[in-house]
Amino acid sequence: MWYVIQTTTGQEEILVEMMRKILTKELYRDCFYIKRECAIKQKSSWEICQKALFPGYVFIDTEFPKELYYELKNVPKLTKLLKNEEEVFLKVEEEEERFLENIQSEGHLVRRSLVKLDEEKQIVAAEGAVGKYFEYIIKQRIRKRYVLIRQQFLGKDREIILGIRLEDDPEGKR
Repeated sequence: MWYVIQTTTGQEEILVEMMRKILTKELYRDCFYIKRECAIKQKSSWEICQKALFPGYVFIDTEFPKELYYELKNVPKLTKLLKNEEEVFLKVEEEEERFLENIQSEGHLVRRSLVKLDEEKQIVAAEGAVGKYFEYIIKQRIRKRYVLIRQQFLGKDREIILGIRLEDDPEGKR
């Protein structure tokens, strides 16, 4: 099961590295944060970069949440363990975990989705993560190369940014 740890925005990678060094390996399967591929216009070309999909959140896949809870107290830079009333980690619900697995490609990365536009510059078809959750799009910013989808995450409706690319855009690094 996946559980959530909150940290300072921008410190996700540092926290993951620390956790991998400090925590007992047998207590968890994976520790990660999810990145999204995005495109930023630089003069006349697009620069492809990666940003945290959920800034300030790190995930850990474990069957031993209580044991990990106590070990995580030894990890510096950790700001907040998200918990429920029973004083254990806040668990990512099965449906939310499925959503996160569905939008990711290799290495906990959500790649930009190829989209097709109509004459009014509205998205009519999409591949990848955007294609899988097409009906959840609430806003599209074609010039900025992203869409917002509304999805339930950690018990709340959240607006999640997913990158898009047009046919002529660069694909980015593989």
